[in-house]
Amino acid sequence: MAGVVPGSPANVFVDNNGYLHLKINKTGGTAAEMFSNDRMGFGTYQWQIEGAIDNMDKSTVLGLFPYGPAAGIGGDGENEIDIEFSKWDNTCNCNADFTYYPSTGNKGLGAVDDLFTFNLNGGTLTTARIVWSSTKIVGTIMSGLQPIGVTANVLRTFTLAPSDTRKIPQVPLPLGMNLWSFQSTSASNQEVIIRDFQYQP
Repeated sequence: MAGVVPGSPANVFVDNNGYLHLKINKTGGTAAEMFSNDRMGFGTYQWQIEGAIDNMDKSTVLGLFPYGPAAGIGGDGENEIDIEFSKWDNTCNCNADFTYYPSTGNKGLGAVDDLFTFNLNGGTLTTARIVWSSTKIVGTIMSGLQPIGVTANVLRTFTLAPSDTRKIPQVPLPLGMNLWSFQSTSASNQEVIIRDFQYQP
């Protein structure tokens, strides 16, 4: 598990509404991480999120990402398409980022990223979307719970459409979701709720 505290299965659970909870337990010093058994490829990935993800503890990271190395598809720094919500322990002037890593064997090309700050103005509902094809990746953050296929209340969008498509993962990948602590433990318990996830090939 990434970060400074281990993961615990107890910190990942589904409630009676069918919502997925990811937690950091400060007292137990544990975080949350899960990966899909299925490998998903090109298409639309969308999360509807509940939580004040624009103002989490400074060390907390919410990661939503297709990720190959968990299944032995490439190595670290390859085959990863991230939407991350974090202040990165106040090491950046941001609270979120898009980071896209290249295909297998092309780690040397490096990641392409976009660090930014967004504001939910006291709200707690966010929609995050990745649209991934062989030639382009588009990440979008929207306020509120937007239906898949609808783009509204956009807070940030970032597109990678390189001339060198080696910069884009080209094979189906497992899906990861985690809530973890970067560089320091959180000052309090943390929780994010994934109300809905959809994948459309």
